[in-house]
Amino acid sequence: MKNNGLTTILNWALIVGAVALCVSGIKYYNQSNASRSYRVMLGEFSQFQSAQGLVNGLVNETLEYSKSHPEMNPTLEALGLKGAKPAATPVKPAASK
Repeated sequence: MKNNGLTTILNWALIVGAVALCVSGIKYYNQSNASRSYRVMLGEFSQFQSAQGLVNGLVNETLEYSKSHPEMNPTLEALGLKGAKPAATPVKPAASK
């Protein structure tokens, strides 16, 4: 059987197309995996933000409540939510010459 130049070219084109298809399939698979993992991370980040917003709201409400109920201040200071009142330091008079 004689080898025809046209069949050789078509065979090589088929091989190149099959290799390109395999490479494209592998790239698509890897990108879809990355996309799924990013989607999971984005969901976790969203949950963290909503929880952080809830905690911030509760802290703000507690600080507002402590304005009318000062007995909570030592607890809030111990938790670091409210700064301790600075101690009053006496002002020294300037020395005269």
